[in-house]
Amino acid sequence: MKVTIRFLTVLALVGLFSSSLLAQKKAKAPSLFSAQVKKAVPGIEAVVSLSAEQKEKYAGLHKAMVSSEGYANATKTIKDKAAAKDDRKSAFAVIKAAKEGLAGKLKEIIGADNATLVSKVNGVVSSTQKELRAEYKDKMKEARKDKEARATLQKEMQGKLAASITEKVNALLSGAQKEAIKNAPTKKKGKGGKKKKAKGEKKGKKKEEADNS
Repeated sequence: MKVTIRFLTVLALVGLFSSSLLAQKKAKAPSLFSAQVKKAVPGIEAVVSLSAEQKEKYAGLHKAMVSSEGYANATKTIKDKAAAKDDRKSAFAVIKAAKEGLAGKLKEIIGADNATLVSKVNGVVSSTQKELRAEYKDKMKEARKDKEARATLQKEMQGKLAASITEKVNALLSGAQKEAIKNAPTKKKGKGGKKKKAKGEKKGKKKEEADNS
């Protein structure tokens, strides 16, 4: 009886260990590109193909960045609606500096040319957002007391943002890179013809402000 119990215990431990290994294998390395870019240009990740070793190195650097005390506190400040304007401004600066540091280290992993392309592609988001904020500043100010009008303007801005990002990113890519995106696997559609949402998509929207700083 004791032998049987020990045998079952060993099997259980082996099962847990195997599950842990499978979970590690399934875990994906963080994307090189921002959520806004991936949404506007599906398949963009195909332009920079990483080896398993490169993914591991990048994942380690990214984890170190987001888990750092300064980055974590800055993210909390940005999410805090009650945070002072100066505190939020400082938080954005902290995140921007952290991402610039990560971008510098990325050159050692994927090479200067690829790192420069990634930086330019991601930079399209912030530059386009600034342009649209300036374009819609007066309109949003006029509609500040009209909830429906503001919602309509915001929806219009989002549409323009996606279209502009797509156009500007494509202008940065070579013919071969565009072909790689075209041939990249896409997510299958679920029932009703709608694409299935990724589990972290809703959470990702909350982080969008910090991600695009």
